[in-house]
Amino acid sequence: MTAESESGNSLLASTTPVVDYQAHWYPPSVVEGLVGRTAYPRAERGPDGDYVLWLDENRSQPLMNRLMADFDDHLAHAAAAGVDVLVLGPATLAEVSHLPADEAAELLDRIHVEYARVQREHPDHVVALAALPMQDPALALKVLDHAIGELDLRGVSQQTTVDERHPLVTEDTIPVFARIAELGVPLVLHPGFRSATGVGIRNLREDAGLSWVYQTSLTALRLIDSGLLDVVPDLVVVHPHLGGVLPYIAERIELLGGSKAKHRIEHYFRTNFYVDTAAGNPGALRLAIETYGIERVVFASDYPFYEQGATRRQVEGAVGTQAAQQIYANVVPGLRLGG
Repeated sequence: MTAESESGNSLLASTTPVVDYQAHWYPPSVVEGLVGRTAYPRAERGPDGDYVLWLDENRSQPLMNRLMADFDDHLAHAAAAGVDVLVLGPATLAEVSHLPADEAAELLDRIHVEYARVQREHPDHVVALAALPMQDPALALKVLDHAIGELDLRGVSQQTTVDERHPLVTEDTIPVFARIAELGVPLVLHPGFRSATGVGIRNLREDAGLSWVYQTSLTALRLIDSGLLDVVPDLVVVHPHLGGVLPYIAERIELLGGSKAKHRIEHYFRTNFYVDTAAGNPGALRLAIETYGIERVVFASDYPFYEQGATRRQVEGAVGTQAAQQIYANVVPGLRLGG
């Protein structure tokens, strides 16, 4: 297969299906259901029919038209870039930890139903992920079992929003992580706008560009340092954006001590974690390969925020043909591809 990028440049012919492990779609019916709300998230529909999704005070979701595009458009963009499978996560549409748990679960269920539908309609090209109301671990377990067991979603894409009222990693949430592992599906981390790490943030470059990679890194570190990965050793975690800042500072953190984990950070990098290529720096990609092992790096673009063809060219240019082919061939355990 020889793919053509969005700009018409040839891409590396891949001998295996190319999976984009980080793609996002906001179902129009779900966004429409947020119109008229007074609490966040809430949506507004302009006179031209375009939507604005407000996630927090003065924080709206960029690129709503692209996120809400007809799903066939997403598939067409993927095909043009030589991407065969989209792994769909709800991203910031699943920022619900601040809501009453029942309300959060109801919103997530609407997303899950739509994701299950497009997965059924395109079984060879779509793998969809659930999200959980982690502010109520007992309810999160019910949502998890319904999404995976009944709707056939294939993993969990969980917001890492750092909210000390509802921290993601606690004694109470261990059963949720244990159930994810028991179901044999992966946990995919995703950052959000509503975060204590956003204090003092002035613009999108500082927030989504800088704060988010710290935010997911903090959650990944807490999964390790809490000892959770020793209690739930089979949990598979996908850390986006090449592991955020952790590959740069893991050794510095290790020197500080204070972890409840049985092993050094690097042990968990190579036994529990996978990272994706949704970043842009060739040096960062090479460092991630050195840190996690190339077999634990999977392709992702963060579509539609970044073009898949451009991301493929970055990967291929950074590591060469043979390594790029291996990255394309890597599969996250438990993330069942195809119908």
